[in-house]
Amino acid sequence: MTQEEFKVLKETLKVVFAGYKRIDAKMAQRLRTLGFSMIRQKNHCIFSYYVNGKRLQLEVDKTPGDKRSGIKTACDIARIIQREIMA
Repeated sequence: MTQEEFKVLKETLKVVFAGYKRIDAKMAQRLRTLGFSMIRQKNHCIFSYYVNGKRLQLEVDKTPGDKRSGIKTACDIARIIQREIMA
């Protein structure tokens, strides 16, 4: 993944998670188009994403704790992916 592709992914994640109240079917579909696969559990969703041939597993709450948690989640996901790209 190039830096340009990463920037596009990061901005798209921010758009997807903006106004995040819960993970619904529409949001799950948008994440699938970005390359994430999802496993639903009772209180969390586990997303898998492949970067440089390595699978990353990211755990996200089904419902947010506050109004900014969507943006925080998108930034956390992007930070984890960027860490793998730089490694």
